[in-house]
Amino acid sequence: MNCTEFIFNGISGREYGLVICSFDGSQDGTATAGSNIEFTTFKTPGSDTWLKTGAAYHEQLTFSFQVCKYSCHAGDIKPFTERELAFLMRWLVRKEYGWLQFIQEGYENIFFHCQIKAERHLIGGQCCGLTLTVTCDAPFGWSQNMTATISSSASETICLYDSSDEIGEVCPSIEIIVGNTPDRQDITIANSLTGTSMQIDHCVPGESITIKKRQIFSSECIAVPDQHKYTGDHTTLYDDFNYQWFTIGNTFDNRENEITVTGNCTVTMNWRVPRKAVI
Repeated sequence: MNCTEFIFNGISGREYGLVICSFDGSQDGTATAGSNIEFTTFKTPGSDTWLKTGAAYHEQLTFSFQVCKYSCHAGDIKPFTERELAFLMRWLVRKEYGWLQFIQEGYENIFFHCQIKAERHLIGGQCCGLTLTVTCDAPFGWSQNMTATISSSASETICLYDSSDEIGEVCPSIEIIVGNTPDRQDITIANSLTGTSMQIDHCVPGESITIKKRQIFSSECIAVPDQHKYTGDHTTLYDDFNYQWFTIGNTFDNRENEITVTGNCTVTMNWRVPRKAVI
């Protein structure tokens, strides 16, 4: 019996007496690593070669595992009561995505942002376990949340190492607290590796600007309900933003991100990077 612990949305399966098991006596199973890429190609006229015009993942990471109510010390399995099943369904089966983690060697820094479907495993008319089918929001898992804070009086440069298992870029969530300067100022956050240079002009002293999921918000630019206008001291925010979304990334040969913040402000970034775990 596998007594591996798993955690979903901050709650451990052990709180419900659950451990990972296998009903057919085998620990092997079928899973996908979520790494299937589809290439778009074009045959060169008058040639026997094809050119790649695009490439994208077309499959989410999916896998399944089985759980039961088992005591690793007593060595016995007990069926679930209907009340226990109701609690498990409420915890595991949700309309929104949740974070799944396995407490096992090799998976310490891997989190799966996923939805779970549960099927009962019946023996003698009693539910003795569940088969949990996991569908992730990406072709891979994610690292633990990482954070970096850059405080700049005029200009500050730091270097961040991107430990991603995927070559490419991710957009961090960003909070900018504008310094209490006498006048408005322009703020720039640039990354020499990815070539992105995000700029916001005419920032108000003390203003709080949040950038998340390619959307920008400000404490000084508040939408008036049911009206096509904004209130605050920075109502021109959406004209003052250059819409170059800041990214952190890596190439095959380089993981060093040299980030420069220009302006009097404090910048806090939060992000996760892909983890290509094979279940």
